Amino acid sequence: MCPFCGLGCDDLTIEEEPPSTLTVRSTDCPVAREGYSRTTAAEPPRVAGIPVPLEEAVEAAAAVLAAAQTPLVAGLGTDVDGARAALALAERLGAVVDHALSDGLYRNLAVLQRTGWIATTLAELRNRCDLLLVAGPDPAALHPRLFERWVAPAPALQTPPSREVVFLCGEPLDSTRAALSGLSVTVLAGDSARVGDAAASLAAALADPSRASGTASIAAGDIAALAERLAKARYAVVAWAAAAFDGTHADLTVERLVQLVRDINRHTRCAGLPLAGHDNVVGVNQVCTWRFGVPLRTSLAGGAPLHDPHRFAWARYAAVADAVIWVSAFRPEVPAFPAEQTVIALAPPGTAFVDEPAVFIPVGTPGIDHSAHVFRSDTVVALRARGLIDRGLPDGASVLKAIAAALPEEAPAC
Repeated sequence: MCPFCGLGCDDLTIEEEPPSTLTVRSTDCPVAREGYSRTTAAEPPRVAGIPVPLEEAVEAAAAVLAAAQTPLVAGLGTDVDGARAALALAERLGAVVDHALSDGLYRNLAVLQRTGWIATTLAELRNRCDLLLVAGPDPAALHPRLFERWVAPAPALQTPPSREVVFLCGEPLDSTRAALSGLSVTVLAGDSARVGDAAASLAAALADPSRASGTASIAAGDIAALAERLAKARYAVVAWAAAAFDGTHADLTVERLVQLVRDINRHTRCAGLPLAGHDNVVGVNQVCTWRFGVPLRTSLAGGAPLHDPHRFAWARYAAVADAVIWVSAFRPEVPAFPAEQTVIALAPPGTAFVDEPAVFIPVGTPGIDHSAHVFRSDTVVALRARGLIDRGLPDGASVLKAIAAALPEEAPAC
């Protein structure tokens, strides 16, 4: 099972070329090919740029964290076990926790918190949907096999099976057009920055076709025709990838799409499908929620979890944190931090740094170096990915648990 983009594709053929090169043979998916190609040979941990044994690096990391007053545990690109270990360490430290890719996630969660929503799953999309409305930029740019695996197959629970796809304020990629070659596809390209306006016009036309108005460079007649088709659908789905929306208030666009789903339900069955899931961001958020009762962007200082999606966004909190432990097990990427900031990085071998971190511990990639559980984009199921090769790298969970064990004993309560 591919762990990288949240679709959980389980039909890959991957060949190993000794000593440790992996090649995806069964698909051209760029996310899978790139993810499985990152198999740089293992390297030793480093402290201040000097190679050291793992035990020494763990002790150094624990010493840094024990002295920290405002630590940040972030990145969190890891599997479920890694997330559990990272959050346990953060709780011990009283740290702020966040995922590197939570911006897109929070465009959706902010709306879920404010208004609630009617959402569906990938399985429902595949088996029941007869009209898929894709809002905004093509989600296949982030989830390349979405249409091939979940839309192109005929719906199994419809009689007779039928399906059409409409792109609203976005154009399908060439690969998407190819995947949907057997289906009816309509493209209302429009202005992608105004997909919320287009959703509002659709809602108005649903209530009264005479109120249809042109917007986002889409003609009034096209809006009215689409509203009529949505009202007559047996099971419509509105899908979007919030990470692809531009602008600082993209959550308002999501809110308008969620409202459109509600409006369509006055006429027929309809559900939304918010897409996210790279680097197991959905799974890490699930672990945080079931462990602390609140999602990511939470401070564990002060004895009780304090959730604030604005204040505790990692990019903002990094400006005041005195120590950062950054976990990026899926990709060899760590953001640049101020030179004076103390950084502990857990990432794959070959990771390039702008400034050498205080401690660097190479870790294995979930689904390559060790078996792992990651959540699918629709949040309803955790899937197991098998380990494929052995580069002699520890998994992130083991390293995080070792760092926690190396911290000084807490003083007993009086």
